[in-house]
Amino acid sequence: MNKIGIDVSSHDGNINWNSVKDNIDFAILRIGWIGNNENQIDEKFERNYNECKRLNIPIGVYVYNYVKTEARIKECADWVVGLLKNKSLELPIYLDMEDNSLTSLGKTNLTNLCIAFNTETEKAGYWAGVYANLNWYNNYLNKDEIKRRYTTWIAHYGVNQNRYNGEYDILQYSDKGKISGVEDYVDLNTMYRDLIKDISESTTETPEQNKLPIEEVAMKVINGEYGNGEERKQKLEAEGYNYNEVQSKVNEIINANKKIIYTVKSGDTLSEIAKKYNTTVQTLVRKNNISNPNKIYVGQKIEI
Repeated sequence: MNKIGIDVSSHDGNINWNSVKDNIDFAILRIGWIGNNENQIDEKFERNYNECKRLNIPIGVYVYNYVKTEARIKECADWVVGLLKNKSLELPIYLDMEDNSLTSLGKTNLTNLCIAFNTETEKAGYWAGVYANLNWYNNYLNKDEIKRRYTTWIAHYGVNQNRYNGEYDILQYSDKGKISGVEDYVDLNTMYRDLIKDISESTTETPEQNKLPIEEVAMKVINGEYGNGEERKQKLEAEGYNYNEVQSKVNEIINANKKIIYTVKSGDTLSEIAKKYNTTVQTLVRKNNISNPNKIYVGQKIEI
């Protein structure tokens, strides 16, 4: 059976959580909003958080976004994490993507904002998610990439509560809900995936404990597992690694002339491999006894 919950902010006033408790399975609280020049905590967040904790109501949080750059949104993610110090969540931190001032950035940039923010919150040990309405998921975000990486929460009013079961994790199906304990209308949500259970049963290890030693990551980079350029940077940061630190270790290994074995992939050429490792085709041919530099095959091991 799906779980029913509400999401609330200061706009919902002083909620009587004692009355609300018996009517919901979870609550998602607005922690505040983030902007290009300043952030603002929701004035009811502390009260709502403390009341939910007192009554053992499972909670997550969401933050409304106005930010337009990745550098700034990373700072804002750190701000959110700071507000949650010494607090616990049973549900994810959601980035609320719906403000019209952002649409001109385009789908790629908007998706990258989500990735940048969520990478930082995941580093701090939280589950990450994205909230958006149907229009945003269809037209302004790469929803397949978002779904692959994060938990998802979609807003679409006036549809059957099972409309997005299996497609998104939570549906906000009404902004005209009536719940005892909330004076005016309140947003109503149905949770398809038992995120509370999944999060509680997930590993208790910290992100740092799960990370490979920097030397191993550098070798994976050298062997081409993280791609190049911006692709490499995004993949490393998504896994919680400092891009500059990894690159420094990569250069250190290469400059120390340690033995590097590269596995040929589809589309590789010897000249491209030589360029990648700052060497020459002639050197690779000599080291690997290659009779024809124009003929290398997928899976071939090449010593750099």
